[in-house]
Amino acid sequence: MIEPELAGAALVAALRGARPSEGSAVVWRLGQSGVLLRFPRATVLVDPYLSNHCEAVLGDPFDHRRLTRSPLDPVDLDMLDLVICSHDHLDHLDPPTIRSLAKQSPGAMIAVPRSCAGLVGELGWAQERIVSCDDGTSAEISGLRLRSFAVPHDDFDDGPRGHPYLGWLVGDGRTTVAHLGDARVHPRIVSALATASVDLLAVPINGRSPKRAAAGFAGNMDAEEAVQLAQSSGAHLTLPMHYDMFAQNIDADALGRFEAAAEAWGVPAVTLPVGRALTIVGAAT
Repeated sequence: MIEPELAGAALVAALRGARPSEGSAVVWRLGQSGVLLRFPRATVLVDPYLSNHCEAVLGDPFDHRRLTRSPLDPVDLDMLDLVICSHDHLDHLDPPTIRSLAKQSPGAMIAVPRSCAGLVGELGWAQERIVSCDDGTSAEISGLRLRSFAVPHDDFDDGPRGHPYLGWLVGDGRTTVAHLGDARVHPRIVSALATASVDLLAVPINGRSPKRAAAGFAGNMDAEEAVQLAQSSGAHLTLPMHYDMFAQNIDADALGRFEAAAEAWGVPAVTLPVGRALTIVGAAT
């Protein structure tokens, strides 16, 4: 079991005590694709998987035992302004966590693909708190600018309820974070990222394989593809994700390959242990 660097009450105290200066934001990685972003005037939680729900409900042939211990209990997260879920897979839209957050952060909004709006309503989020998104949706929430864009995982899979897999740009006008959820590399992602000056790009790196595809796992970009995307998009800093949760759906050497490729190609990148804070400063500052 991978232990968070900071967890529980100590991490909650750090979250509450963070006071990012204007033009900066503090980031915590929470495992899998989960990140918490503290801007000067708003707090955002993206793709939190804080339970053991996957292991509890998914039987053979799936093995969803956690490799990384959850750093937080969602009942302690009462300071959120915005929750974002990139798509409705259980490790990105975690029902027990999302249900708890509806109660614990009653002033928060939740942004999800349009195809997920009904599900989060069933999990306790009132209709007026749900921002239903699709490719190209823009919104302003708690002083933040939010924009969603379609990503492929393995494909775009757009249908009558819109694109089920979305990437996100969120920022306060001075600092911008891009979060890709689960995604394969595609020119449309590069085009979407080009609409903003991205200070931190959070990308999956667990890749794909025929064996995992046969077991029902959709694919993501691999370590080298993630670095190439970061380079082509001009992101100022890149954070790898989606490599530390389920042994059945990772490449064991993905993180090492990502770090090696980033160094070889001169791409600014940071590996962030779960529970450690990272301060990013917007290039617009």
